[in-house]
Amino acid sequence: MTVVVVSRGLNTLLRFCLEALQRALAACIELGDHTIVVVDNCSPEPYRADGLAGAMLVRFDRRQSFATANNAAVRRYPASYYLLLNNDVLLDRGAIAHMLRMMVKSPTVGICGTRLLFPNGTIQHCGVVFGRDKGPYHAERGRSAHIIARRDLDVQAVTGACLLVRHEVWTTLGGFDQSYPFGLEDIDFCLRAGQQGWRVMCSNQTDSLHFESMTPGRVELDVVSRALFNTRWQGRYTVDG
Repeated sequence: MTVVVVSRGLNTLLRFCLEALQRALAACIELGDHTIVVVDNCSPEPYRADGLAGAMLVRFDRRQSFATANNAAVRRYPASYYLLLNNDVLLDRGAIAHMLRMMVKSPTVGICGTRLLFPNGTIQHCGVVFGRDKGPYHAERGRSAHIIARRDLDVQAVTGACLLVRHEVWTTLGGFDQSYPFGLEDIDFCLRAGQQGWRVMCSNQTDSLHFESMTPGRVELDVVSRALFNTRWQGRYTVDG
C-alpha cells in the first residue's frame, strides 16, 4: 500500500496526521509492506525528509492541483492499493483495517471511504449523495454522530479526504482528472469508477477526525471545480439525496 498525504504548510497538523496514520497502519494486521509519501505542495518553508517520521518526500516548487499532486506520487510509488489522505484528517486506529477488509472481502469494491467527524462530534462524511438541484453533498453532515447508524454503505462517491482505491481502478481511470483546480476531482473519480462497474463503499465502523478545508484558497478554487463538474455530470448521476 502507498499512502499519499498532500500538504502545504500546516506543519503541526501534518505531524499529528502522520502520527495517527502510523497507529492505524500498525493496527492493520492484514497489511503488508507500505510506503507513506508526503507531497510538499510548495510550502512556504519546505519540509525536510528527516522530519517526516520515515515518510518519502515529493516536493513541488510551484503549487499544483490536488489531482496533479496525488497523480505524481502514485506514479512514483506504485502499489496494490493507494490510500489518499488529507493532512487535516486524524485517522481512527481501526479505520484502515476496516476499509481494507471490506475490499479484500468483496473484489468488486474498487473504492472505499470512511466515516469522518468534525471536532464537535458531528458527522462530516459518511458517504456522498446527490440532490436533484444541489449536486453532490455529504450525507448526514452536521448531525450528531451517535444517532447515525454504523452501517457500511454502497454509495456513488466518497470524499478524497480519506479514500482507499485498488491499483487496477486507479490505472484504468488514469488517476484523478487534472482539469479540476481543487475539489470534486474525487467525486468525478468515483463516478467514473462506477461507470466501469466498480462498487464504491463507505466504511462507517470507526470515527476519524476531519478538520476540513484547512488549505488556504480552497474555497475560491472550489467554485471553478464545481462549474466544471456540473458541465460534465449534471443529469448523469442518480439522484439519491
